[in-house]
Amino acid sequence: MKIKPIVYGILVLSVFFGIILGFQVLGVWSTSGKFKPNGEAIQPSVSDPATIKGWMTLEQIVTTYGIPLSDILTEFNLPDTTLISTPLKDLESDTFDTNALIEWLQNRTTAENISATPTEENLTTPAPILEATDPIAEVTPSATVHVGPERTITGKTTFQELLDWGVPMESIQTILGSSIADNGLIIKDYATSNGLAFSDVKAKLQLEVDKTK
Repeated sequence: MKIKPIVYGILVLSVFFGIILGFQVLGVWSTSGKFKPNGEAIQPSVSDPATIKGWMTLEQIVTTYGIPLSDILTEFNLPDTTLISTPLKDLESDTFDTNALIEWLQNRTTAENISATPTEENLTTPAPILEATDPIAEVTPSATVHVGPERTITGKTTFQELLDWGVPMESIQTILGSSIADNGLIIKDYATSNGLAFSDVKAKLQLEVDKTK
């Protein structure tokens, strides 16, 4: 039986697009992201979060910086059902944008580097050398002093912590444009419930925190 050209063309197109659709469902085929001339996908720089672009996906961020997806969703109040394959630009809202993600990753990297850098305060005092004539002498290792985390506002910081860090209540209320009924409230929750952009509030409050250092 001879197949008509138009029927043959429809069959070819159906098979072609059917394969693409099937790969997309399986997560093998992706139309998001950009590629180098050699076909390699462009990735953000591990050492420079500023290279992150809006077309990049959450999966690229999680893979490159070794951060659990749940940490990002919690930090920026994103739905738990958010797919890891979602481009960053598709998630932009009052609580999330690409610049806020870059700033958060930079602060996170800085805090980790500070904690990992040896200082005079967190080095262990060398144990005394025993004399060969004192076989029963015991060495008691000295305690290691650990440096506390930097005073950086995160998605879990409360207003009481700002007060403890030395930020005046008047400065906090001026930035928020209203009074605070409960000092124990989490800043991010307060901003979200009052229609404020957490990234803007955090940036202004962080400036006040830095003044107290």
